[in-house]
Amino acid sequence: MILPPAARLIPSLLPAGRGLVIDVGAGTGALLGAIRSAAPAARVVALDASAGMLRIARTRRGAAAVLADALALPVADGIADAAILAYVLFHLSDPAEALAGAARVLRPGGRAGTITWAWERGPRAGTVWDQILAGAGVPPAPPRRADTGLDRPAAVEALLRAAGLQPERIWTERLRQQWDQPSYWELATGSGPARLRLRLIDAATQADVLARLQAALGRLAPQDFLWEGEVICAVAAENTARQE
Repeated sequence: MILPPAARLIPSLLPAGRGLVIDVGAGTGALLGAIRSAAPAARVVALDASAGMLRIARTRRGAAAVLADALALPVADGIADAAILAYVLFHLSDPAEALAGAARVLRPGGRAGTITWAWERGPRAGTVWDQILAGAGVPPAPPRRADTGLDRPAAVEALLRAAGLQPERIWTERLRQQWDQPSYWELATGSGPARLRLRLIDAATQADVLARLQAALGRLAPQDFLWEGEVICAVAAENTARQE
């Protein structure tokens, strides 16, 4: 659902020949296929703060993976041809510091690419899900991200410039996902915050909650399973002028 904008961002960043690409906040390495397709000869290093996700990136995708904090990249100055921070900045306590770190590791003319959220409108099914879980005494999920300062193209541009990067292109893309009852049920019970919340209750209560959830979802209309959002994509170049 969110991978296509990132895959379209990558060709604007990468050199056609050999080079070093760092995927900051790579997670399980979902972007590695798109990176390798755009720059087959490039060396790609996946960095993430989650050892578990990097283990998947190594075993499933053959990634060169490094456990790292996005706010303190273990990368030497001026050696990377491209730095990708896709769906990462809004998870960080200091997005500006992360971008400054990306600018530091880029060689002259290197490029950074970012994707942040402009807005997101969850399906009504999600609201129903939350209401039933709350009625069973399940604590709310923690906030997933902080979009403030990253949810407008002008704000993203200002952040890039402050980090010493020269914006080349900033654009928005609309996203849309139409779930149905079975696919949404699989999504909500199979992974993510909803599954973690279910684990907070005992087996008997969990079975009752799941039965009520399934019945409630069965009463919803197709439009109640529609998710929509918009992301802000940006490409910026290392600003050699700041080094002179």
